[in-house]
Amino acid sequence: MDGIQKLWSFFETDLAEAPVALDWSACGRWLSVINVDSSVLVVDTLNNTELERWTAHDDGALALTWHPKLSIFATGCQGGVVKLWQVEEDQTINEVSAIKLAPSSGNSWIELLKWSPDGKHLSIGNGNSVMLSTIMGEMGTSFSFPNGTVAAIDWHPRGSLLAIAGYGGVLIYNVLKPKEKPIVLERKGSLLSLSWSPDGKYILAGCQDNAVALWRFRTRKDAQMSGFTYKPLQLTWINRGKRLLTGGTKELVIWPFDKKGPEGRDPEMRSFHEHAICAIAATASGQIIASGCRFGRIAIWESAGDSEPKSWAELDSRVEHLLWSPAKKSKTLAATSRQGTLSLFDASGII
Repeated sequence: MDGIQKLWSFFETDLAEAPVALDWSACGRWLSVINVDSSVLVVDTLNNTELERWTAHDDGALALTWHPKLSIFATGCQGGVVKLWQVEEDQTINEVSAIKLAPSSGNSWIELLKWSPDGKHLSIGNGNSVMLSTIMGEMGTSFSFPNGTVAAIDWHPRGSLLAIAGYGGVLIYNVLKPKEKPIVLERKGSLLSLSWSPDGKYILAGCQDNAVALWRFRTRKDAQMSGFTYKPLQLTWINRGKRLLTGGTKELVIWPFDKKGPEGRDPEMRSFHEHAICAIAATASGQIIASGCRFGRIAIWESAGDSEPKSWAELDSRVEHLLWSPAKKSKTLAATSRQGTLSLFDASGII
């Protein structure tokens, strides 16, 4: 690390418990984290102060996500309850609604929450199904995943197609035509993470067998990206979908998706970490990248073309989450550690 500047946090707080989800508000002002004990912390990053801490659920928390446009976020727990919260103009936080779901295939856990790109639907992963809710907490259509528990969900960039992954592959439903049969993309084994490309041409899944499955959506042609030491759960797009960043190894792996795609082409590798990468984040422009490893070290890269990072930082334990602020011109990175620390870093003095 000789010659690489260390980056120090400008805000740090103890979460007391291990974090399970981290997300920014669309405007980039508020940052929320929820822990296994269902305690929620909202930070006002305009003033670098803790806005509020409270216990959101009676059961262990599993998920949190901010609305893509409004000052509303959702939380979900093991007891099958989803709650919607709103940050008011006076900076108070109020519960908007609470939804109690019936167990799906004997499982009441709410492990997955994701808003559609237009913010009209909240998709809720519960057992072997995904249900839709409105912003007012009104329940809508339910989509099944017969092979077992839903492991990952993702919305098509244009919002009408909902992809659901788990054991045996991916099902893609048209939420505007819920009675239509889903598109089926088969793949042996368990799929653990899921991501549409920004242009909607590809859909990718991180797999249990240390590979990334890939499908071209129009033709349904499938391929596989392999060579990972660990499960490649991190799938981060940059350069408007022309490149994909993956973890699963000690190196930051950069796959080409321009021209004809990654088939038959070797990825680029960036070395810095001494342990497997378990978190990756990129700014909205894709010009600044952060990678975090199991040992707690974070690398800040100016672009995917860098041979070495511009700076590095260190947490007290494994990096659990990395997320750049969505605010314009912001270079603030939020990071959580397994031991329960939330840290904020400002890369503007480095890059």
